[in-house]
Amino acid sequence: MTATTPSPVTRIEPNLAHAWGGVWRLTFRRFLLPGHWLTLAIGLAVLTLLFAGGPHGGNARQTVDWIVGFYITFLVPALAFMSAGGAMRDEMKSGTVDYVLTRPIPRPAFIVFKYLAHTICTQIDFLFAFGLVLGLASTRNIPDLGTVACKLLLGQVLLIAVFSAFGFLCGVLTSRYVIIGLTYGGIIEAGVGQIPTQLSRLSMTHQVRDLLASLLGHTETLTSAPSLLGTTGMLVLFCVVTLGATAALFSRREFGGSAES
Repeated sequence: MTATTPSPVTRIEPNLAHAWGGVWRLTFRRFLLPGHWLTLAIGLAVLTLLFAGGPHGGNARQTVDWIVGFYITFLVPALAFMSAGGAMRDEMKSGTVDYVLTRPIPRPAFIVFKYLAHTICTQIDFLFAFGLVLGLASTRNIPDLGTVACKLLLGQVLLIAVFSAFGFLCGVLTSRYVIIGLTYGGIIEAGVGQIPTQLSRLSMTHQVRDLLASLLGHTETLTSAPSLLGTTGMLVLFCVVTLGATAALFSRREFGGSAES
């Protein structure tokens, strides 16, 4: 009997378009689960109570200040960070690693695709919250509410992008990413960000708060009005550097078991 030579195994070449499609479908599917919508509904109910109990009374200016100071620059970054950190830890679980990282996709590309997919879904989620806050604020007779809303939405979009990237980085570093987030928030955002010097520019929320103050015409507390292009460029640079660090760390990680560090 003549021995047959086994046919060579055809190597699957990486296809970034197919990889993006796969990452997007896996990510978006999780945002369609009933449990996700139940959590979102509960969150919107809590947000309604927070708005009703906010220290803004019926004053239009105080209402806008509450939206900027509490909702845009506190609640949005905190929730975006925790959502991104949790999503990154989910991708590092043994079952997910066995399924995803055996596909022909470079790890840096996976990080970028996962970040884009997760951030898009998070932006959609927060549109519901933003619409709720805007609807509640419409009862306070805010002048030029449509213009104000566009500027506030810009701040929300920027902070979701920034703190999602930061959440990814902390999620890759450790399963205790919340501790890193609290430490960063206490030292940089709540500490350095309140110093009335250029050092406060290290705080991402401070930059957005100053940007919104200048866009809304509330410049009495600003020493210099920040430009939209300059602030946006700084935030985009933060996202790029943070994602680059995340991709570099993720590429060097060895996933061999179910234990998490």
